[in-house]
Amino acid sequence: MYINDLPNEVLFQILHETVKLNEREGVTFTFGLSKPPMPAGQELKRPQRYVRGPVPPSLLRLDATSSLRRVCSKWHSWAQFYAFRDIYVRL
Repeated sequence: MYINDLPNEVLFQILHETVKLNEREGVTFTFGLSKPPMPAGQELKRPQRYVRGPVPPSLLRLDATSSLRRVCSKWHSWAQFYAFRDIYVRL
């Protein structure tokens, strides 16, 4: 028996639990490298590391579902619905 042969309610509950674990174990802060502004002639040889801030919930959901979206079209559709269900567009 294949996992996609399970009833949708059971399969979607398994996917939901998987995504919740991925969200909990995923990246919650963004990091980067930067060169601070320096006066002319004074260059830093190495860039500085910094923390930009917490990752928004919408990006957490996208990151948590990225591996599921590659499996098959059924999982891809479910993962898209899960990731985009609470996104609001402001104009």
